[in-house]
Amino acid sequence: MIVAALAACSGSPRRIAQKIAILPFENLTGDDSLDWIASAAPAIVDAEIAEAGSTKAFRAAEVSAAYAGGATRLLHGYYTGGAGQLRFEVEIEDASRHKIVEAMAERGDVLKAMNAVAKRIDPSARGFSTANEEAIAAWGRGEYERAVTLDPKFGAAWLSWIDSLAARGATADALDVAHRALSQAGLKSEIDRTKIEVASAALSGDVAARARALTRLAALEPNDPPLLNTLAEAELIARNFAAAASAYEKIAAIDPNNAAALNSLGYARALAGDLDGARKAFEEYGKQPAQALNMLDSLGEAYFMNARFADAEKLFLRAYQQNPAFLGGADLYKATVAHWLGGDLAGADSMFKRYLDSQRDDRLRPWRQACWLYTTGRREQAIAALESSPDKTLAARQLAIWNAGIRQDIESLQKKYENTPPPADGQARTFYATALAASGDKDQARKLLRLWPLPEQTGDPLVESMVLPEFIALRKSLGVK
Repeated sequence: MIVAALAACSGSPRRIAQKIAILPFENLTGDDSLDWIASAAPAIVDAEIAEAGSTKAFRAAEVSAAYAGGATRLLHGYYTGGAGQLRFEVEIEDASRHKIVEAMAERGDVLKAMNAVAKRIDPSARGFSTANEEAIAAWGRGEYERAVTLDPKFGAAWLSWIDSLAARGATADALDVAHRALSQAGLKSEIDRTKIEVASAALSGDVAARARALTRLAALEPNDPPLLNTLAEAELIARNFAAAASAYEKIAAIDPNNAAALNSLGYARALAGDLDGARKAFEEYGKQPAQALNMLDSLGEAYFMNARFADAEKLFLRAYQQNPAFLGGADLYKATVAHWLGGDLAGADSMFKRYLDSQRDDRLRPWRQACWLYTTGRREQAIAALESSPDKTLAARQLAIWNAGIRQDIESLQKKYENTPPPADGQARTFYATALAASGDKDQARKLLRLWPLPEQTGDPLVESMVLPEFIALRKSLGVK
């Protein structure tokens, strides 16, 4: 497989001992026409270090952003002189001690000077994606079309042009420029070419192609947690759960204290059906500061999705007992649903009453009661409960939705499903599966019914009560065990 081949070529991620934040340089020349160097010079250093792949560096607009990004080193710089006789002074500061640990001075043009700076930081740093000084100046001034005209192989300029068009909402133009860039056979930087492939796939809405391009990019930059996180999210949205888990595992290997990555790793493994692996990831996540309570909720959701309702109920109740206010008391409701799906409706009704009593908005109480009755298959009682709601507008809207059902076309349902991240896709996935079954594609519908939709997830609250009844009926009609 291509992923394995790329990984073998690039090596495995490793923990980053140092993270260098590259700050904008200061123009002390007195010549405003040289302001472009303030951002172009750091960008060149960042690109050359990224090409090396052995040092973690990132751009930061200001010192606070550098600290927020976890920088252990800060690279400061300024330049004096004039065009053709520039002098660069660069210092590296230890972020924890606020002490300059290295200083260097370079003379000459921007590219030559920044080549030397990058090599001092990392001897394996590679050359920039152009050697054309005039093209670099055009790129630095934001004249991207001129820059790629001067050097059609200038990958960084192509990428900046694409990004600037996309930022202005000119999607079609950005996609056209991306296609033009990729038609250049001799782009110097493989990383730039791959980033352009990522941008092209994103602009065209090709989820699978974006995930493939991000995989190739992560192989070229294996020690970049933000990139790995982007890859993991892309694999999740493409429903490549094992691949997403692999990306989160690499983040955890680089940064074992990354709580968000550990939590996401647990979900990715659960979505892939690896409950033992999910439990281990969530347990590590629970050891992080202030995450013990959310760990119970997350692991409960992992069990729920995989139809381990009794185990899920226990974890939800533990979370609720430890802090009834956590997530607005949602864990008690999730425990109630798990208890019902475990086969005890009477017991679930008792738990639901306790949940209702915990909610402070009394005006919503009849609506919540009606939705519970509808979810558990008691439609007529649900309609009667709506009649006692003081919010007549809400009651009328809810009744209209129950009567109409879900009437979107299959293409719209597919698009909504494909663009909703799991595990929050319960609504979209259920109704798309229904549409697939109705169209005759029952095998594909069955695949969408492997994981149970989580209660209390993002989506339309007026539609939420319809999800589980539809899901259960569909599983029964398609013979899903």
